[in-house]
Amino acid sequence: MLLAFLLIPILSGCSGGQLVDTLRAQLQSPTARYEAEGDRLSADGRAAEAILSYRQAVAQDERNVMALRKLARAYATQGRRRLAQHYLQQAAALAPADTGLAQELAALDVKPGDSTRLKPLWQVETPGGLPTGMTMAGTALYVAFEDGRVKAMAAATGAPAWEIKLPTRITSAPAAGEGLVFVGGEDGALYALDATDGSKRWELATSAPIYTAPALAGDLIYCPSGDGSLYAASLADGVVQWQTAAVRPLTGSPTVAEGVLYFGDAAGRIWAVDAATGAEQWGPGVLAQGPVESQPTVAGGRVFVGAGDSRLYVLAVASGGEYWRYSSADAIYARPIVISDTVYLASAGRTLTALDVMTGDERWDVRAASPVPYSPAVVGTTVFYVAAGDPNLYAVDAATGKPLWQMDTGDWLAAGPVMADGKMYLLGKDGAVSALEIAQNVP
Repeated sequence: MLLAFLLIPILSGCSGGQLVDTLRAQLQSPTARYEAEGDRLSADGRAAEAILSYRQAVAQDERNVMALRKLARAYATQGRRRLAQHYLQQAAALAPADTGLAQELAALDVKPGDSTRLKPLWQVETPGGLPTGMTMAGTALYVAFEDGRVKAMAAATGAPAWEIKLPTRITSAPAAGEGLVFVGGEDGALYALDATDGSKRWELATSAPIYTAPALAGDLIYCPSGDGSLYAASLADGVVQWQTAAVRPLTGSPTVAEGVLYFGDAAGRIWAVDAATGAEQWGPGVLAQGPVESQPTVAGGRVFVGAGDSRLYVLAVASGGEYWRYSSADAIYARPIVISDTVYLASAGRTLTALDVMTGDERWDVRAASPVPYSPAVVGTTVFYVAAGDPNLYAVDAATGKPLWQMDTGDWLAAGPVMADGKMYLLGKDGAVSALEIAQNVP
């Protein structure tokens, strides 16, 4: 009688198949409901949403082998092999007699082929929050995570050096130099950490989140803030030496060259100010029709900077006058790479393009499998690039754009390749850091 009374409000308005579905949903456990929702989303081809449902099912019951298996399979369909392995291993530990799990694990065990000319050196897995970026200084790599963690490891071996957790969500990629590591927080603070042990040296308070990595030059650190100001602070103690007037949020990293600081803002303005005093070197200059989030590159007396209006702007260092502009397929967030007489440009429109430095004429254009928000790396005659929502590292010929090979890295990439001393370092969205040695005869 009590059960019938409780079901009255549930059944009202339901009929036929709806009634059966409603009863089934109400009688299922939370784990089963999340699992069923994941199945529905997966059948509809909505893998990303299915993953969220399966994760909820696993959170409700960490010993549910079927939910773990389905979550692993969903990750595998996206090419996120390491995460698929992780959850399959959990399932296999709970059901050692299930030979199918072992077979699925074996199918995910992919090794880089010899044709890549890259030799795997080490890999360190760091489970937890989503990484915001990675940088290298001296002999160490530094990785920051959204959940507030900053991790240091030896570049030669991947051995952990230290790990700390800040009292805020990290919203910027890290920067490092002069014995310090810098990360910006959602709380509006720039944290300066000792590079040897991660202890806090000082912090600089701004009034909005810091979305991008600062730049170091001389004895100053230059920090762009979401409050619209760029702060120039002493490396020694974080004391502000000067700051620009608050305008629109700053979401791109600055570049320092020949005593001048270049950066863009959300209003589309490209700035040039004296690095020592903050005095403007240009007038209003060229205004893009979208936010400038790309870090400028300065080469050959020119400033190369991309914008949210899908254009690359090339300006004179001395005056800010425009030499030429190039229209891409979509917004440009990555820093342009200038090597000799060529500009290599990645865009969110799934393209990697090579342009003539002097004229902007297009030399070649490569269509990627997904958006390319990260800068490529050029080594000899090879261009390496990674794409968002894609686990592969791609290599193309620098002169022609002809695809050479691709390598499954195991998970989507969270940043572009970091290059140093003949080695390449990759950061996965699962937090794993990989080191690869580049052969002398690349490609």
